[in-house]
Amino acid sequence: MSADSDFKFCFGGHHANQRIALGAPFEVFTEDCFSGKLTSETGKPREVAPFPKVNPLAGPFHIEGVRQGDIIAIHIQSMTPARDWGVATISPDFGLLSGTRMAPNLQPDSDERVWIWRLDDDHTTLRTKAANGTEMSVPFNPFFGTIGVAPAHGEVRLGVVPGDFGGNLDMPELCPGTTLYLRANVDGAHLYLGDGHYAQGDGEIAGTAIEGAFHSGLSVTMVSDDETFDFPRIETQTCIGVIGVGRPLENAIKVAAAEMVRWVAQLTGLDPQDAYQLVSQIGKLRVCNLVNPEYTALLSVPKTILPKGTVVMGGQHDI
Repeated sequence: MSADSDFKFCFGGHHANQRIALGAPFEVFTEDCFSGKLTSETGKPREVAPFPKVNPLAGPFHIEGVRQGDIIAIHIQSMTPARDWGVATISPDFGLLSGTRMAPNLQPDSDERVWIWRLDDDHTTLRTKAANGTEMSVPFNPFFGTIGVAPAHGEVRLGVVPGDFGGNLDMPELCPGTTLYLRANVDGAHLYLGDGHYAQGDGEIAGTAIEGAFHSGLSVTMVSDDETFDFPRIETQTCIGVIGVGRPLENAIKVAAAEMVRWVAQLTGLDPQDAYQLVSQIGKLRVCNLVNPEYTALLSVPKTILPKGTVVMGGQHDI
């Protein structure tokens, strides 16, 4: 467990606490979204981590040589669990099936409940016990729930919020081997990261993933400007994708789709209508989060649709 003072709980408004050279590997420790304070099934999430003291973020890291407006490539190289357990919860007034102030229900809400998920020694499976004693298990699938940079125009945004600056994206593709592209809104970008997940289903519908602490390795490089770039993008060995943010969910999907069509048109030389048709027939849509202040969705396409030899985002993923 680390002191709250070691972490930030919002994006923006801070002096950078460390400078990172472009391309240099660095390591970072990130806490779980409860700051490591929720350690048993009898714990009270809202007592140990009262809002807004949730989603502690490491950083901000000043990336040397990056200027406002530059596009950075964040290379996630490794994620090693810092503990042999993760924690998940259900809380009143939070989660897809709960009423909220802006979408109320008349029926009583769920009681608060905590699950401690134990990680096997071989780091492949997480296990916990149901109320009736049945063992539940899911695969270990580590990723960052939250990566972002300082927002534009001097804004300060809570660590639970996603946006064009990145933020609480809750997307399982933010795992080792993935490159995340973001536009820097301030000199040095001011990179924040945290909210590590041991596993999470699409939508994070009950309100939390299996939250866990990590020791992780990353590096950051810079990309030539791209006039079609607006919202966060990802690249893996096999696909490229755009992350849309918005409410209702339809708006998040439209954001991702519009930028993906423009990007595919740029990479293939197709006119926008042909690119729209191609993305429509081969794109994969993933709903990432349905409980945050804004929803997130990923639209991806396989790299096999691109002409042979196509260089994506300046070839930064392959560096």
